[in-house]
Amino acid sequence: MTHPEIRCIARARKRIACLLLAWLLATMAAAAAPPPDGGHPVVAADALAKGIFSAEDGLATGSFGPRAADDGGPAACWSIDVARPGPRLWSVQLSIPIEEPVAAGDAVLISLWARSPRPPPSGTPGGIIAIENKVPGSPKLGMGGFTADGDWRRIDMPFLSGVEAIPGKAMLVFQLGERPQQLEIADLRVVNYGRSVKLADLPHAYVHYEGRAPDAAWRREALARIEQHRVREHAVRLVNASGEPLRRTEVRARLRRHEFLFGGTIKAEFFKPGDTRWERYRDTVDRHFSGVVFENDLKPGVLEASLAGGDDHSRWEWTEAAAAWCDDRDLRIRGHYMVPGVWGSFASRDKQGDSGLRERLLGHLRLIATKAGPFVHEFDVINHPVGWTNPPQTVRDVLGRGFYADVIRTARSLTDKPLWINEDRTFNPGFQQDHYFSCVQQLVDGGTPPDGIGIQGHFHSGSLVPPEELLRVSDRFATLVPALMLTEWDVMTNGDEDLQADYLRDTLIAAYSHPAYRGFLMWVWWEGAGWRPEAALFRRDGTEKPNGRVWRELVSEQWRTDATATTDADGVLRFRGHAGLYDLTVTHDGKTAMLEHALPLAAPNTAATLTVAQDAWR
Repeated sequence: MTHPEIRCIARARKRIACLLLAWLLATMAAAAAPPPDGGHPVVAADALAKGIFSAEDGLATGSFGPRAADDGGPAACWSIDVARPGPRLWSVQLSIPIEEPVAAGDAVLISLWARSPRPPPSGTPGGIIAIENKVPGSPKLGMGGFTADGDWRRIDMPFLSGVEAIPGKAMLVFQLGERPQQLEIADLRVVNYGRSVKLADLPHAYVHYEGRAPDAAWRREALARIEQHRVREHAVRLVNASGEPLRRTEVRARLRRHEFLFGGTIKAEFFKPGDTRWERYRDTVDRHFSGVVFENDLKPGVLEASLAGGDDHSRWEWTEAAAAWCDDRDLRIRGHYMVPGVWGSFASRDKQGDSGLRERLLGHLRLIATKAGPFVHEFDVINHPVGWTNPPQTVRDVLGRGFYADVIRTARSLTDKPLWINEDRTFNPGFQQDHYFSCVQQLVDGGTPPDGIGIQGHFHSGSLVPPEELLRVSDRFATLVPALMLTEWDVMTNGDEDLQADYLRDTLIAAYSHPAYRGFLMWVWWEGAGWRPEAALFRRDGTEKPNGRVWRELVSEQWRTDATATTDADGVLRFRGHAGLYDLTVTHDGKTAMLEHALPLAAPNTAATLTVAQDAWR
């Protein structure tokens, strides 16, 4: 491999070879290493006997009891038979109470034994294990996917807790509603190690995804497409104050901000004027991103509260300070979001009795357009237009099938910023992808198309979509609107940091290689800020993880042009590079001048003329 953009792959060759062998032997088996000593249990010894089973519409049966078979397996287990897929993942679930404290940032290990006399379809996870607080929004402590086969095997799933367990509300939940299967579960243990161990040091299953190999053909093709679609010859004509060309002049061109939106979420409270605690966080944004999106500060309810005085985490003056900070550094901001499609605290499920629902939703749209319009570069106009249920259950059920079109028309009357639509689990095959495609298709056919299609990417170890499938799905949606963005990317691999780094590498390469993509945004990138701390690129002390190294090597180094060239006899500078905002250092007759100039991907073939003012020379 001679391409310079595969350097981050070469370092992993020996590791991958070993991993492939281990995967062939134990793809669905848990790691054999015993759990470390220490920690304290957070579920009772008889936790499974206390489990609560539920299934919608007779989709499944479940019971706990002794096993009659004398095959060396456990004495007692849960037996669950899912006859057919339900309308949602949690249509079939087994819930176990969490009885001891878990703090945000604690390393927790879930261990159990399982087998599947009738496994789910090949290549699909059997279900999800989630620990969540049973309060509105179901905030997750941690989660991961798992699949069992016909033999009893131990499954280990470590996670870094994203939130604190609420006493009496925290539950471990097996969510099994998406796949028909028969499953047996036994010997559940959940141990909290606090911060005494690293997540990567806890046992975890070996997971692999198609296309991960260092010499994968799809990656060679994608890297070639990056050279074709993302790198072009730029041309700039330099003249002096008198309009004369600066002939045979040396110029260094350094890309400062990508045109492609490489970035992540930010929290306004981390930009309080005078607050020095988050300097490393802010410096990381400045060094590695070309754009950002406010995680919560512009959402319905939060924006309204912040304008009314706010609280310890959200105030409008902090949002304004963060926006000004970004503007000073030429960082673009996405406005997330105008209107929700799914039910939540701002869109009450009061349904037909909620006569104020329409005005409340459009009221937030008008508010965010007015308050954030001056500093954002684009808006998510509709967030989660179809949601996670089959059939969809959204605000359109109450407000009419034409409501989303009304939202887009209203937004276009208030702002000229691009309007994006945004949905989750689009890459995974199934009803959610199809519902989203149909929703966008209806808007296009009705004459109210969005300007771009946002595709969220909240992955875990049981849902790693192969890069080639990611590209196929992207092709499908680009037929509707040829502007795509990976808007919310994070992945939890339950302690396997090498897997996490490889998957970031491959999804970055795949997205950047696809000509329809306009950006790639991390939803969690800092361990101390975000709902999934395990997914972060950087630890709490600012040191980079293996996936952070991948981001730096690709986004901040290999794809960030730094070229030196000499102008020709007409004063024209030509060089190949990635698109974006450049710093140009001009050296002429022993003096230097600094200029900045945007060189877009879709620039005209003629060279723009830049004048170096007389007082610019030093």
